Amino acid sequence: MARHSIKSFNVSVNASGDAVDVDIVTELRKPYRFVLRPDVHYPTAQDIEAKLTAALSHCVTHHQKADFNIFSERSYISINVKGFIDTRFTGDSL
Repeated sequence: MARHSIKSFNVSVNASGDAVDVDIVTELRKPYRFVLRPDVHYPTAQDIEAKLTAALSHCVTHHQKADFNIFSERSYISINVKGFIDTRFTGDSL
């Protein structure tokens, strides 16, 4: 698991309201881009947006790093911010 500093991010429910578009800029050259979809853990796109926005805002405010693991074969993204969030979201990396 690689830990990354969050420089900026955008988390927003897409136009159809059935998924969340995520762009995360870290110290890496290429930003992380995801499309996350509701599942049993986060039943609405608004739930995903709220949880992820809170976690990434925490990283920016407190200069804390986040871990991202992409499991393409299972269509989920694992995101960990130590002491704040350790969860996985159903979705895909773009």
